[in-house]
Amino acid sequence: MKLADIPGQEGVKALLRQGLESGRIPHAQLFAGPPGSGKLPLALAYAQWLMCHQPGENDSCGECASCRKVDKLIHPDLHWVFPVISRQGESEKPGSEQWMREFRQAFTQNPHLEYNDWREAMQADQKQLNISRHECYAILSKLGLSAFEGRYKVVLLWLAEYLGDAGNLLLKMLEEPPDRTVFLLVSSQPEQILPTILSRTRTLRVPPLDTDAIKSHLLDAGYPAERVAEVALFADGNLHKALQAMNEEPYEHGRRFMTLLRLAYGSKATEVQRWVNEAGDTGREALKGFMDYGLLLLRQCYLYRHLQSQSNGWSSEENDFVVKFSPFISAPSLAAMQEALETAAYRLERNGHQRLVMHNLFFDLQEALAAERKRQMKASTHRPLAVGSGPLFGA
Repeated sequence: MKLADIPGQEGVKALLRQGLESGRIPHAQLFAGPPGSGKLPLALAYAQWLMCHQPGENDSCGECASCRKVDKLIHPDLHWVFPVISRQGESEKPGSEQWMREFRQAFTQNPHLEYNDWREAMQADQKQLNISRHECYAILSKLGLSAFEGRYKVVLLWLAEYLGDAGNLLLKMLEEPPDRTVFLLVSSQPEQILPTILSRTRTLRVPPLDTDAIKSHLLDAGYPAERVAEVALFADGNLHKALQAMNEEPYEHGRRFMTLLRLAYGSKATEVQRWVNEAGDTGREALKGFMDYGLLLLRQCYLYRHLQSQSNGWSSEENDFVVKFSPFISAPSLAAMQEALETAAYRLERNGHQRLVMHNLFFDLQEALAAERKRQMKASTHRPLAVGSGPLFGA
């Protein structure tokens, strides 16, 4: 993978190029950024450039034997480290090497791989992932050997926040690595990395992708132009989320969330249970995307209430809903609903029971809407509440 293959992030690429041009290559670098920003592909492309036999001024050649092996994740001098679980029935201590086949497959399918994708690829269920002391000792052993064929030996440590206290074993190696040895750490949560490790790395901040870069990537990938603008807006700088959304039924999140709000406004218990059952059977990653969509739609309702302007990135069905629902999205109700969605997303992250999480979300949204109606009735006790009388809120 070349730097040119990665959408956007021109500022980060320029910093990497400046370092190579100057010859001052930090021996330990941390690529820190939010999910879907491209930090893992960036780290891999940088590693490929370091190890390239015919490097250009701005990128690796992409054609030499070293580049081809890095691209296939089989280069002997590129050492991968990532959190894993123990395989059922195996007594051997787990390590990245034992899971490399699954990782290659998962990364090939989606270079913008995230933590939950990797859990799913390993079928981790309720098991906890970590990078063990055994893995750290294996790294130290490998780096004591000479390079096989690359110009550099590179350790690419993905999800470095799962290193834990075992990372203390690497401190000496991070501070004084063997000649032409580079550590590349990748993390979405750098605040959870040991301070002793952070102090020995140079942090490279990878920002969210800009909307134009996401649009361009989706169009180049052959996705229909009529959906690209909407999805790029919904993705909010997260290419991983955008790619997931492009592979879902158009407006699936929208219809599901608008139905939820209608039910929370007033509905029969049987209808709520049906919605909860259907939503609860959805994949965990899709539900997280649903939460993100809900936050975006509520924010659009709030903006419309105050600015009376609509976004070109929404469908006509969504814009119609925004107009009708916006009277209920005041600052207090928006804060309460946002908290409900963020709490639900947090519970999903902690492997909460999906149907229970969605049921609790319904009750929290119902409570927020009821509180908003009381505020409006109290503010206008001499006239009936006009908003919400259209077909959206009808029986």
